[in-house]
Amino acid sequence: MAIVKLSISLVLLLACVGGTQRIVSNNVYPYAQRYRIASLGSVIGTSSTFNIYTEKPIRVVDTRYKRSDVESALDGNIKIASVYLQRNHAISPSSVRITDAYTDQASGITHVYAKQVVGGIGIANGLANVNIDRHGNVISSSQSFVPEPVQAGTNTLDFWTKSENGNRTEQVKAAFGSLANCTSLDVDAQGIMSSEISFVDGFETTTGDSGFFVHGLSADMALGGQSSVSKEWLHLDRRVVPVWHICMQQSKHWWSAYVGADTDNQVHALCDWTYNYDAYNVLPRNIVSPDNGSPQLVVDPANPSTSPHGWVTGNTTTGNNVWAQTNPSGKGTLVDNLRPVAKGMPNKVFDFPFNTAQEPDKYADFAVTQLFYTVNVMHDLSFVYGFDEAAGNFQDINFSGKGVGGDHVVAFAQDGSDVNNAMFTSPPDGQSGTMKMYLWTATTPKRDGDLEQDIVAHEFTHGISNRLTGGPSNADCLAGGEPGGMGEGWSDIVANILRIRQGMTREHNMEMGRYVNGKNIRMYPYSTSMATNPQTFKYLDKAEYKEVHSIGEVWATMLYEVLWNIIDESGISDDLFKHDIEKGNSIMLQILLDGMKLQPCNPLFIDAREAIIQAEHNLTGGKYKCAIWRGFSKRGLGVGASANKTAHTEDFGVPPECGEH
Repeated sequence: MAIVKLSISLVLLLACVGGTQRIVSNNVYPYAQRYRIASLGSVIGTSSTFNIYTEKPIRVVDTRYKRSDVESALDGNIKIASVYLQRNHAISPSSVRITDAYTDQASGITHVYAKQVVGGIGIANGLANVNIDRHGNVISSSQSFVPEPVQAGTNTLDFWTKSENGNRTEQVKAAFGSLANCTSLDVDAQGIMSSEISFVDGFETTTGDSGFFVHGLSADMALGGQSSVSKEWLHLDRRVVPVWHICMQQSKHWWSAYVGADTDNQVHALCDWTYNYDAYNVLPRNIVSPDNGSPQLVVDPANPSTSPHGWVTGNTTTGNNVWAQTNPSGKGTLVDNLRPVAKGMPNKVFDFPFNTAQEPDKYADFAVTQLFYTVNVMHDLSFVYGFDEAAGNFQDINFSGKGVGGDHVVAFAQDGSDVNNAMFTSPPDGQSGTMKMYLWTATTPKRDGDLEQDIVAHEFTHGISNRLTGGPSNADCLAGGEPGGMGEGWSDIVANILRIRQGMTREHNMEMGRYVNGKNIRMYPYSTSMATNPQTFKYLDKAEYKEVHSIGEVWATMLYEVLWNIIDESGISDDLFKHDIEKGNSIMLQILLDGMKLQPCNPLFIDAREAIIQAEHNLTGGKYKCAIWRGFSKRGLGVGASANKTAHTEDFGVPPECGEH
C-alpha cells in the first residue's frame, strides 16, 4: 500500500480584497500571460490524502452482502464506497453526498465521487473519490473532507438558517459587486448595488446544492444578464465559512466563484472553466495541417459504436456531438453565423473550396467543415478510450441513458473575439462546452487555427481532462497552478499521441502550432533528448514556469518520455480507433484517461504520476511499470521526488525492481 499525503489547492483559492487587484488577461493557448489567481491573495490549501492499494486492495464488505440489499452492481459499489469512507476515514454517511458514480466499461473499475455536506449544504472543497475494481475491492481513494471536530467548533454553521431572514437581494448584489472587482471587464460594482435584479428559485447544481437564477445583471457582467447562484460552505484554515457559489458566463470566461456570504463579501475562490486553446472534403485525421497534405473526400467517418446516429442531424454542421459555425463578430451567439449546407440529399456532401493563398474568410465553409470533422473525430476516439456518456462526455442525446445529455460542443470557427489563440470552456456535465478557434496573424495572408488539428485536439482534451478529474459534475478540479498546468500538458500529449505514425522513433521531435504561427509555440520541442529539451521537475521553481502553459510543457515532456518507453517495448498501432491495447500509443492514451478518473481533484504531479502507474497496473498487470518509472525519473519525478508550496525536489531513482535507471 502506498499512501501519499499532499497539500492541494482544491479550487483556485485566494483572497481578492476590496477590489484593488483585477484579472487582466484571458486564458491563452500560447504564451500570452494567463492570470494567476495566487497573485491575488493567499493560496489556501487543504490537506488531501491519496491512498493507493495496488498491491493489496481493500475488501470492505462481502460480495454476497453487497449484492443482497441493493438494486444494482453500481448501487453496490456506492455502498462499498460509503462503508469504506466510514471505516477507514471516520466519515459518516450522513455527511456525504454522492455527486457522480459510474463503471468504466473497459476496465470494469467503478469511480465514486462524493462531496461533504453540513446541514444539507455542500462544502465546495470537501471532496472524495473512491475507485473500486470489478471484484468489489477498493484500489485507491482520495479525500479532503473537513475534520468533524473542526466543523463542530465553527460558530458559523447556523449562518444559512439565520440568513434566510435577511435581505437576500442586498447580500447577492454585494457578492456580485465583489466579483466585478475581480474580473477584467469594466463593470461598475457600485452600479450593481443600485440595479434592479430578480430571482427565480428552484435551481439545483450538478453536485446537488439548491440555488437560484439571478436576472437583471448588465450584459457586460454576464451573458444574457443572467447568472446562477447557490449556497455552499468553503473550508478555510480550519474554519468553515458560508459562500455564494456564483456561476457566471462572459464572452471569454465562464467563472465559478465562491464569494463570502457574511459581512466581508470577499472573493475566496475563483475558477475559470475556459481553457486556451457522411462525406467531408477535409484534412483527414492523419494530416495535421495543410503543411502535411491536402484535403480529401472522407466518406462516412462517424464511428457507429460511438455515434450510432451519425454526425449530422440535418443538412448542415450540427449534430449530436457538436454544432459548428463561424463567429466573425465574436459575440458567441448561434444566430446569423454561417454554417455550410451539404450538397445533395439523401447523401450529404460537405465539399467546399480551400486556398491558403486567400484570406481565411474566403474559405469559411471549408473551415467550419474541418472544425466539425475534427471535433467529431475527437468525440468518437475519446469515447472508445472511456470518455463516454457515463463519464460525462459532450452529447445532446445519451443513448445509454447514463450521464447528463443536452451538452454538445458549440464550436466557433474564425471567431472574431481574439487572435493568435484558441480556447475551450468546459462546465459540468449537462452544459455545453464551447470551443473558439481564432485566426493567426504571423503570416500574410492570416492562417486559420481550425485547420491545425493538433490545436483542435489540444482544446478538446481540456474537456476530457476537466470532466474526468473529480467526476463530471465538478468542473473546478484543474484550477490553475500545477493542476491547471497538467491540464495543458495532457492536452499537448494527447495531440502528440494522435500524430504518432508507424516508422517514427524516439528520436522524432514534435512541435505545437507550427502551421498557424510559423514556428513552435512552446519553448522547446517535445523530445526525448535532454539536449533538445532540458526540462525537468525542478524547472517548476523557475520564475518563468509559474504560468500554466509552461508548467504543462514540463508535464507533457515527462509523458513524452513515458510514451516512447512504452512504444519501444510494444510498438505502434496504425489506427488508434482499433483500441489495440497491445500497442504503445493505444496503451498510453488509455492509461492517461484512466489515470484522470483515478486521481484526486486538483492533483499535483506526484498524484497524477501515481494514478497513471495504477491505471497501467489495472490495464496490463504492471507490464510497463518500469517503462513508466524510467520515463518519469529521467525528468526528475523519480521515487524520491517531493514538493511543497515553495520548492520541488528532484529525484532520478526508480523502484528497486526496475534496476538502475
